[in-house]
Amino acid sequence: MKKFLRTPKGTLTAIFGGLLLVAGTATGWSVVLPHVAAAIIGACGLELLASMALQRKASWPTSALLSGAIVAFILAPETPVAQTVWIAGVATASKYLVATRRGHIFNPAALALVMSIPLFATGQSWWGAGGDMPWPFILLVLAGGVWIVDRINKFPLVLSFAAVYFGSFTAIALIQPAAAAEMFRAPFVQSALFLALFMLTDPPTSPGRYQEQVAFGALAGVTACVAQLAGVGQAYLLVGVLVSNGALALWRITGTLRQPARTLAQREAVGARAGVAMRDGV
Repeated sequence: MKKFLRTPKGTLTAIFGGLLLVAGTATGWSVVLPHVAAAIIGACGLELLASMALQRKASWPTSALLSGAIVAFILAPETPVAQTVWIAGVATASKYLVATRRGHIFNPAALALVMSIPLFATGQSWWGAGGDMPWPFILLVLAGGVWIVDRINKFPLVLSFAAVYFGSFTAIALIQPAAAAEMFRAPFVQSALFLALFMLTDPPTSPGRYQEQVAFGALAGVTACVAQLAGVGQAYLLVGVLVSNGALALWRITGTLRQPARTLAQREAVGARAGVAMRDGV
């Protein structure tokens, strides 16, 4: 257990445990416990079934556990148990069904939550982010977020998103205050912070290089802003993450396709230099 807690997944599990303890107490355990259990069972259960079907060595489904926790934190606790199980299961399934050789393309929880809106008309309260709690709870979210973001080295991604997202709404508020005023109130601020710190930074679906982090963080921020203004509804933040995820996957694919051409060009340049050197020597 000590070894696991030293890993990024273990650190995030501990952070989510702290958020659950506080937010669950405020929301009410009679509602929260069945809700969280259903999400974790749905996500981890499908992960175990997939491992069996693919004949993989059995291991503790830590990634599925975290995806299930995120689904539970965002979905309204009053969501029917069967729907919660299904949505969390889709989050895990997406890692296998929507993937490339590098891994899954979209943040599993974000994709499943967006799909759940037209299918079940689900509500997203972001209760795990403290959307209905007093402002000081944000400090706990920030403390946990800074801890994990530092571990996985994603600060440029988070800061870029925050700067573009809040900067865009600030600029809009100067022109039309009514269109952006609510974005600086609860639960919208809490949900944006939770998404930036714990979902946008998902290692398999986020860039590693600093320049790419800045670019794709900005893309997620501006997409979320445009989606909200366009009337997408409660999924506007998730849309921002998914668009950034898709753009990153496309960038990686085109980069792989360009690589052979760059390698060939480099070889030709080396050969040309070698030919010049041989002629000069003769």
